[in-house]
Amino acid sequence: DGSNGSASIVYPDIVCLGKALTGGYMTMGATITNDRVARGISDGGGVFMHGPTFMANPLACAASLASTGLLLRSPWRRRVRDVEAALVEHMSPLAEIGDVVREVRVL
Repeated sequence: DGSNGSASIVYPDIVCLGKALTGGYMTMGATITNDRVARGISDGGGVFMHGPTFMANPLACAASLASTGLLLRSPWRRRVRDVEAALVEHMSPLAEIGDVVREVRVL
C-alpha cells in the first residue's frame, strides 16, 4: 500500500485478471478499467467485452465469487508484505554479482 515509503502507489488505466479469479480451478477472466477509460468505451452505447468463449459461465462466476470471498477474508496484505520481504532478502544479493542485476525492487 506504499505506507512504509518503499513503494509507489500505481493507478492503472486497465487491469486484466485471469485464472486467479477462480483460484485457478476454472477458466475466467475480467477486465477492469478506471472511470475515464470506461466512459470512453461506453459513450455512444459501446461495451468492453470479448466473447462468446466462456462468457457468462455461471459455474465460473460462482467459483470466482467464492474465491474472491476467501481472499478478502484472509490476511492477504500481510502475505504480500511477507513475499515482498522474502524477494528483497533473497534477490538483493544478486545486485552484488557483476552487472546482471542492478537493483531489486518490488511493488
